[in-house]
Amino acid sequence: MNVTGSTKSMILNYMNDLTQNFDFTQVSHFTASSIAKEMHISRSLASQYLNELVKEKLVMKINSRPVYFLHRQKMEELFHLVFQNDDFYDLEEVKQYINEHSVGDGDYSQIIGYDKSLAEPIKQLREAFEYPPSGLPIILYGAKGTGKRTLSQVIYENAARRGKINENAKVFKIEFTPTNSEQVSLKIFGDGHKSGLIDQYDYIVFILAGAQYMSESFQEKLCHLIEIGKSANTKKMKYLHKTIRYILLSDIHPHHFMVDCLLKNIPVLISLPLLKEKSKEEIEELIIHFMINEGKKMNKIIKVSSSVLRALVNGDYSQNLIGLQSAIQIMCASALKENTGNKEVIIHTYHLPEYLLRTLPIVTDEDIVYIDTTAYKKSDQIDYILDYFSMIVKSFFKDQDFQESLKDAQHHFDLLSDFLSYKQRVAPERIKGIEISLSNIFDTILKKRYMNLPSGFSYTFAKLMYMNELYHSSINKWQQKNRFDIDNILTQLKEHCINETLIVEEMIRLVNSNLETDIDSFFKLIMIVNLNHYNTVRKTQKIFGIIICHGYSTATSIAEAVNSLLENYIFDAVDMPLDVTIDEIKEILVERINRMHSNADVIVMVDMGSLELLGKSLSTAINCNVGVINNVSTRLALNVGNAILNENNMKMILEKVSAHSMAKYTIVKRQKKDAIIFTSESGIQTAQRMRELFENSLSTKSIPVDFVVCDYNQLISSGQDHEIFNNNNVLFITGTANPHVNGQKFVALEDIISGHHIDIIMKRLSPYLNVEELDHMISDLRKNFTLLNVVGYLTILNPQVLLDNVSVAMDVLQDCLQEKFDGKTLIGLYIHVCCLIERLVTKTAITEFDDLENFEKTHMHFIKCVHEAFHIISKRYNIVIPTSEIAYLYEFIDADHNAK
Repeated sequence: MNVTGSTKSMILNYMNDLTQNFDFTQVSHFTASSIAKEMHISRSLASQYLNELVKEKLVMKINSRPVYFLHRQKMEELFHLVFQNDDFYDLEEVKQYINEHSVGDGDYSQIIGYDKSLAEPIKQLREAFEYPPSGLPIILYGAKGTGKRTLSQVIYENAARRGKINENAKVFKIEFTPTNSEQVSLKIFGDGHKSGLIDQYDYIVFILAGAQYMSESFQEKLCHLIEIGKSANTKKMKYLHKTIRYILLSDIHPHHFMVDCLLKNIPVLISLPLLKEKSKEEIEELIIHFMINEGKKMNKIIKVSSSVLRALVNGDYSQNLIGLQSAIQIMCASALKENTGNKEVIIHTYHLPEYLLRTLPIVTDEDIVYIDTTAYKKSDQIDYILDYFSMIVKSFFKDQDFQESLKDAQHHFDLLSDFLSYKQRVAPERIKGIEISLSNIFDTILKKRYMNLPSGFSYTFAKLMYMNELYHSSINKWQQKNRFDIDNILTQLKEHCINETLIVEEMIRLVNSNLETDIDSFFKLIMIVNLNHYNTVRKTQKIFGIIICHGYSTATSIAEAVNSLLENYIFDAVDMPLDVTIDEIKEILVERINRMHSNADVIVMVDMGSLELLGKSLSTAINCNVGVINNVSTRLALNVGNAILNENNMKMILEKVSAHSMAKYTIVKRQKKDAIIFTSESGIQTAQRMRELFENSLSTKSIPVDFVVCDYNQLISSGQDHEIFNNNNVLFITGTANPHVNGQKFVALEDIISGHHIDIIMKRLSPYLNVEELDHMISDLRKNFTLLNVVGYLTILNPQVLLDNVSVAMDVLQDCLQEKFDGKTLIGLYIHVCCLIERLVTKTAITEFDDLENFEKTHMHFIKCVHEAFHIISKRYNIVIPTSEIAYLYEFIDADHNAK
């Protein structure tokens, strides 16, 4: 029935809005009388329409006295369940149904940080507040502006909504000041002439803010009231039948103001973190949230420059969230004056308050971009970093010996280092101090053990420590999820690399005592792997290389490039200031050379001819042969490094290299590493799952091909110019949607399942696998890439139930469109729709589509058919399919038709 624009439709819309804030303590608005009054119609007409909506399964009915009506879909969304019944006997039956079927502990997603810094406080608060029969008294304390009032309000609302509080309960939010304790005492306890709140109501929730201002006399009365609630003695005990819950909010620790008797009767003390103690990613979310709110007030879209966002994230605020919000309001007000007639308000650095402008971190290599706060998306850079972390961990769980696992893990760490260097840029001044400190700490320990790490490792590790601070919540969550595997690997490392493990533990102790920073288990794992890698070959090496250059990181860059290309630690590096003396260089060189193998020769490569004098001055200080080559370059160092790997005679190396060191004109094509790209419009997590499934099909043999996860939107926008194609020879791209990159082969996921284009995979991998191995791989692909298995890998939902529902939906969609999809198209649609449903369930739907308004006008029939086909799925998973997702579904079907 089409009720659009009718009174019945208006009632349904009103109930949708009303149910949005439903809780069991506020049900009087859900009666036919109340709804009739609000809609200005008769009670009998309201009752008629409401009962019709119940029959249409749009509204639920509670047959109590009075009768209540609730918007069905909104209730299902609120409580994360599906209501099988339309009629309930009373509210208690509804509560019982919710308690038995609801998934989760309530909705706290409106609180930024609910899954990060506030996860533990919320858990403690919820458990204490809902503890039967009347909760446990709670003190929630933290500095002004840490969010105590907001958090206590949301805890109460969730408990009330889920029926954990009696429907007759009254909540009282009372604010203490330095002078009003007596007035509050009178209001709560009354006196001989006037009754207090505890006399008037049987079910009460007290949220007492400013608790640090409670007088001693009030605290003693409150202590007595709490003790009565705990007492088992029912004789002549006034208030014993009362059910009272308490949340006390304080700006300071309760030990500083609370009397002993009260403190002993409040078992739960919960502290909230300061703003500066939150992770950078959480602070960034808060900033965007406040700006969006200001934009709504002004009816404007707010855009903010990346430098302003950086300044706000790194700022210090006197009253935490209050101070941050105040700074944003001042900036928005200032920017609004300049953009009065525009739809957008742009916030520049000159809008920053002076105290933030003074502390603005200066960056030299960042392009200023303007971020639309309404379309803001959290950075996915951390997802890529965590993906490299996962690949390092997985290296130790392949069917290979431990040395191969170490080599594999080092390879993925090198890829991570490249990512941090070229994609995740960090201003040098942000990590310079910690880099120098780490370098000194590592050097102090390693020179005693005659071991080495490349100087670039300190730089990479400093970046990782910075990233750990920036994305602490996400990294910590990843480590907790992978705790068992990481501990397992560390146990293996301790057994196979005992010397390296002991050295790393000593390094960690020094880092902790000097930098006051804890090194987590995963970072310890990385340190051990690198220490092992860079010292295994050196134990038998007969010739070593050292590069010395003037300037910051010049020698380090050449040494790292050559070591990486040769996949061996050939060269150590010494970066020298321009005004350094020969004697100072000699002192450093002597120390480095003495840490190498005692019988080895050393080739020293320098950038200026004057340093050739080093050779003679070194001969009296060391017990080895030293050769010196001047005018070092990356190419020359590469030639020397390659010769060191293949020759045991230093004189022959120097003669050979010198003979070929004349400058020549030539074009050298860099050898690119082969790679397979995995991508998905559903995001990096889905692409990662695809890669894992593909890797499992190659478990019989490790091949030198990188399996790279790439962002789908970046591939679309950059195309062939994406850096992945500059740095790699891409064999083919595979995924759930084609990014249409010119010159690149795309193998759709449904092609692998249906067996189409398997010849492309076989041809591209034939250099690495013989005929028998290729046949084995294809067999494993067919076994692993069944539709059920793929859906099980790509989604968190039950794959069998999901596929059953999607199959029904596809049948309805084909009937409605009056066309039949072929087998390959259907497989592709199954995968696409399953990923779509997961996006909606996890609230990561695609919300943008070019010219969406035109799509809605020209494809109304298709939109209607999709809604009809997905009606059952929408109810089962409590989702609403947005038009933007329907547009992408249309594009998928249309592209498949055009491909035939």
